[in-house]
Parts: sequence; structure tokens; C-alpha cells
Amino acid sequence: MSESAQQAAAASDLKQVTRATRLKELALKNLFLTCACVAVLAVILIFVFTFWKAIPVITDIGLGEFFGLTWAPTEGRYGILALLAGSCIVTVGSLAIGVPLAVGCAVFLTEIAGKRLAGIVSTAVDLLAGVPSVVYGFFGLVILRPLVAGLTGGLGFGALTVWLVLAIMIVPTITTLTMDALRSIPMGIREASFAMGATRWQTIYKVVLPAAKMGIVNAVVLGMGRAIGETMAVLMVVGNAPVIPGGIASPLSTITSQIALDMGYSSGLHRSALFGMGVVLFIISASLVGIVRAVSSARESGRGHSRRRRAKAADRAVVAGGVNFDHAEAPAEHAPAQTLTADDVTPVTGAVTEAREGSRARIKRLLAEGAKGGGNKNRTNDLMLGVFRAAGIVTAAVLVVIIAFVAVNGLPVMSLDFIFGWPEGVNAEGGIFPTIVSTLYVTALAMLICAPIAVLAAVYLAEYAKQGRLVTFIRYAADTLSSVPSIVMGLFGYAMFVEAMGFGLSMLSAALALALMMMPIVMRTTEEAIRAVPRYIRWGAYGLGATKWQVVSKIVLPSAFPRIATGIVLAIGRAIGETAVVLYTMGQAINLPLTPLDSGRPMTIHLYQLANEGINMQAAYGTALLLMLMILAFNLFARYISRRSASKSKGN
Repeated sequence: MSESAQQAAAASDLKQVTRATRLKELALKNLFLTCACVAVLAVILIFVFTFWKAIPVITDIGLGEFFGLTWAPTEGRYGILALLAGSCIVTVGSLAIGVPLAVGCAVFLTEIAGKRLAGIVSTAVDLLAGVPSVVYGFFGLVILRPLVAGLTGGLGFGALTVWLVLAIMIVPTITTLTMDALRSIPMGIREASFAMGATRWQTIYKVVLPAAKMGIVNAVVLGMGRAIGETMAVLMVVGNAPVIPGGIASPLSTITSQIALDMGYSSGLHRSALFGMGVVLFIISASLVGIVRAVSSARESGRGHSRRRRAKAADRAVVAGGVNFDHAEAPAEHAPAQTLTADDVTPVTGAVTEAREGSRARIKRLLAEGAKGGGNKNRTNDLMLGVFRAAGIVTAAVLVVIIAFVAVNGLPVMSLDFIFGWPEGVNAEGGIFPTIVSTLYVTALAMLICAPIAVLAAVYLAEYAKQGRLVTFIRYAADTLSSVPSIVMGLFGYAMFVEAMGFGLSMLSAALALALMMMPIVMRTTEEAIRAVPRYIRWGAYGLGATKWQVVSKIVLPSAFPRIATGIVLAIGRAIGETAVVLYTMGQAINLPLTPLDSGRPMTIHLYQLANEGINMQAAYGTALLLMLMILAFNLFARYISRRSASKSKGN
């Protein structure tokens, strides 16, 4: 048989893709695309429903009066300028405290700390991110407020207390993202700086931080979004006075805290004004996401010039070591030609230096001159490294203090009667078993709704999507959905699920709203997990004749499952600690929910009412401790899954 005949016979033996298989693949692709578009639909619906409820702000109140200075609903005045100013004040103050601490902690973990110490402190940072906002507010109300009151002479409610609470809350977000930015800087740049005689502090300050500034800006903007959108922690310590504060110890109010405070009894124009505040918050959060994406896009578009940037970074490394190459100016028009040697050109940028002194000679001379001031340089280096170490220690200490505060006061209350008992009297005595069941019920229901949609959406983005306007908009919608303030999500849940769809205050209404908040977390972690699966595994399956769906379902998803499970567990921890979303979607009835249309009271709402109203502080401590233990257990379990998966991949 001829060679061509053998090739034809071999080709005929290959498995042909049937029309039914092609239709199945197309249907699955469209299903995944539909799941990905859920994020887009959710963002559109959030804006439409909140704006629809806020239309009387435009028709009856007027935008001029709405952005006025006085908020007095009983007098028919709905100006939000003082509330907007309060939100800006608490955000700027918290950033002023939290950003240096977070960036310093990130630098300590990536540039200074040993592997074991970095692992301990990074675990503390991750656990801080999982502490519910109502626990932060409880900590601020009981511990920080009396301290501020003793320092200022007032009641302790006001901007200073809010600054401290929000600063603690935004540190984990900014620290984690800043660490990612610092780790993306090539080690060769640091090594070049050290080789030229720079100290560790000079390398960090003049080389690493400038190279990572885009990622740090991204982290700060996202931290700003977290501070602007925080509700329950602010509500518990801000003082709730809708006026321009006279000082940092004077009570004030923010947009989020005023919505949470007034929503329960508002009606008519008053409620429309609250939804108008929600529209303002939504626009602010969406704008911040747009800024972050614009910065990231500029960073991505500049990667084509990475060599030039690395050369500049290496030049900074040389300058950090005390060596400064002055690039020669253009030669005079009639200057005589000169022959350049290797010593006359910098090894990184190729810039011509002065011909009178070779590069090597100049390096030796400037290093010798720099050595004369070595004492001051070393003292500065030791001082700044000590500052970074202090930032890491403070971050870990904050977690220890919060856990110790809750544990010391909550352990005496913990008992089987408290965990499995029913509330008595005015919902303050007895146990908290119905609140535990309500919390787990709504979280499980939300996960059943969220997980399939989020995972399939991530499959589309990672395996099927091609870069274009639609994919860009889907990613923008997912980022916006993750940054929507929880109180705005609560308003949307109330408007759509409770009223428009007729589910009422129920487990289902709260679960649907929580599912939308959890979806971006599961989508992002699942997409990253899928992309981490090596490409050659897919190529091998395609070479054996597998279809796209067979590769995804039989190879990619099983390989990525541990990291997908990590994202789902983290999302569960986030849902358990959520307060503002369920505040106006689940209800507050103390009962044992049986069906999805039953109402209930979650542990977060129970803790807020006990602590804020001072009904039974011992029960509040016990509820806070049990809530923290549940969330910490989920977070530690997620870290265990992640580390076990990483160790298995290294073993393979």
C-alpha cells in the first residue's frame, strides 16, 4: 500500500464529530454565556430597581433640594449633603490610618519577614478579612468608644472612632492586593539594587514601591470602596447625627448608616429619598470600579514596553546604591567624533555617559563616596525596617485583641443550653438556636443558587470567551457586583424580591440577594482555578479526540476542584457574616424556618440588636463568639484545602 493510501486510511479511522455533538457543544456554550450574563443582568436590575424607587426624588423633591444640607424627614427636608460629607470624612480618615498600616504590612510580608513568620501574619490578615462587620462594630462600641470618650471628653461617638474601626476593616483588603502587586515585581530588579550597594530600605523605597505603584493604587481604590459602603460597623459607632460635624469627636452620620437607621419606619418621599441615596452609592461604587479597571488596562497596555520599564527600574536600583549615571546630552553640532568603549555605555539602558570617566571607574568612585555615609544609611535602613515590622505586628495584634475580647467575654456564656436553647422573654434570655438555624438555612440556600451559575460563568470566561466588548463588560459587571455596598444590595433585594416578586420577608428573598453578593467571589476563584490547570493537559485530550465539553467536565473541572471548593467556602464565610443584605429581606422573627418562604432572624441581626440596644450584653458576647468561630472555621478550612491542593500539585 502506498504512503498516501495509508494516510487516507488513518484519517478515516479518526473519530468524526457528529452534528448532534456540535449542537450539544453550541448549546452548552450558550448556557455558559447565559450564566456569565447573569452578572450583567444583576447590575442592570440593581440600578433599575433602586432608581425606579427613587424617581420621586426627581419629580417631587428635586435634585437641588436632594443635594441640600438639611436632612429632616419630619419637616419634609431631604438634603443628603451632610450625609455625603460624613461618608467622605470617615472614608478619608480611615484611609489615612489604614493605608500606611496596610502597605507597611504588605512590604513586611513580601520583602522582610521569613517564610514562617510571613505565613503566620498572612493568616492573621486573611482571618481579619473574614470577621463580620457587626463584630467590628461591636468591638468599636464596647472597646474603642470608651477609649475615645476618655481622650476627648465626649461620648466617644464620632469620626475618630469610625476611623479606627474602618481602618482595621480595610487593612486586609489593601494588604492582600498590595502583596500581589509587590510579588509581581521580578526578583532580578531587587538583586540588581542589592548588587549596587543599596540597602533593603533603599531598594524598597526607590525600586520596588515605584514599580508596583499601579497595583497599590488599585488596592487603595478598592479599600476606599469598602470604606464608603460599610454600614453596620459605622452605624454602631458613628453617633447618627445628620449634620456637618464640628470636630473629630462630634457625632455625624453617613449615607449608609442613615439608610439602615431610617429604612425600617420610612414611607412615601422619605423612603424614596433613601433609595435615592442607594443610587448615589451605586454610582460611586461603579465609578471606583471603572477607575480601577482603567488603571489596570493602562498597566496591561504598557506591558509591551516591559523591557524599557525594567531598564528604568534597574537604573533606579543603581541610583539607590549611590551610583547615578548622568546620560550625556546631545553632542554639539561641530563636536569632534569620539570613539566609545564598553565603559562609556550603561549596561542596562545603553545610554552614553561622559567619555572622560569610564562607567567602572565612576561606580568605584561613587560607591567609595557612599561608603563614607554608611553609618547614616544603615541607621535609616534599620529604622524603616523596624517600622515595617511594627506594621506587621500591629496587624496580627489587632486580630489577637479582637478574638481575645470576644472570647474572654463570650466563653462564660457558652453552654449547650445557650447553643440549643430558644430565646425567652424579650428575645434576650435563653439560647440562640433559631438564629443559628436561620443563618445556616439562608446560607445553604444562597449557595445552592449561586454556585452552579457562578461556576458555569467562570467556565465560559476561562475556556470559551474571546476578548471583546462583551467579555470586557461581563468582567466589569462582575467587579461592580462585588463592590456594590451591602446596604444597596439590601435595598435592591427589598424592592425586587420582597415587593416586586412577592416573596415577602423570607429565606428565599434573603438567599437571592446573598447569592448575588457571593457570585463574584465564586466566579473569580473558579476562573483562576481553571486557568491554573496546565494547557498541555487539554492538548492531550484534544489529541485523543475529546470534545470541548468532555475536556472541561472530565479533566479541567476535576483538576481545579480543590481551588473551586476554596472559593465556595470563602463565599459561605462571607454570607454567614453579612448583616445589611438580610436586614430588609429576611425579617427579624424569632422562629425556626421550615420552608424558603418562612422568615427568620440570622445571628448577625440578633447580635446587632442585642449590642446596639444594650438588652443583654452577655448574650451578645456569646453570639459574637459563636459567629466568629463559625466564620474562622470556614476560612481555615478554605486555607487547608488550598494548601493541600498546592502540595499535591508540587508533588506531581
